[in-house]
This record gives sequence, structure tokens and C-alpha cells, in this order.
Amino acid sequence: MEILFTARFLRSLKKLPPDIQDDCHRAIDIFRKQSGVEKVKLHKLHGKMSGLHSFSANFLFRIIIKKDKKKVYFMDVGSHTLYK
Repeated sequence: MEILFTARFLRSLKKLPPDIQDDCHRAIDIFRKQSGVEKVKLHKLHGKMSGLHSFSANFLFRIIIKKDKKKVYFMDVGSHTLYK
């Protein structure tokens, strides 16, 4: 599985405090391992974000991704306000 990071994701990640960035990097590493998908609580999104998935970086922050058959695009990272 190829993982690609969008410019928006990288900008959003850079704006976060260093400790939250560390949490995001840890969650991405867990996600990369197939067994880690359950651990980060990957789930489908609905409504206007239909077609995208989300998983937890920590209790407050979420990472939004778009999955293809062979690629995963990291779209954005932030708090639950991303869903609005």
C-alpha cells in the first residue's frame, strides 16, 4: 500500500503543537501496520465527507484519509471541527 500526503495534510500537521505531531506520527506508524487498523479505530465517514475515512491520532485529534485499492491519501488532520 502506497501512502501519499497531501499539501493540506502537511500544512495542518505543521500547525499542531509538537506533542500532538508526535501523536499523529505514532498513529500513522500504527496505521501502516495492517494489524494497527483496529487500534487506531479506522471508520468510514458519512454525509458531506462520504467516501473518506478517519482514525484517531489521540482523544481529541483525527486524521482523515481517502483510500484507493493501492493508495492511501492523507487528506487532513485536526480536531472534530474537521467534520463541520
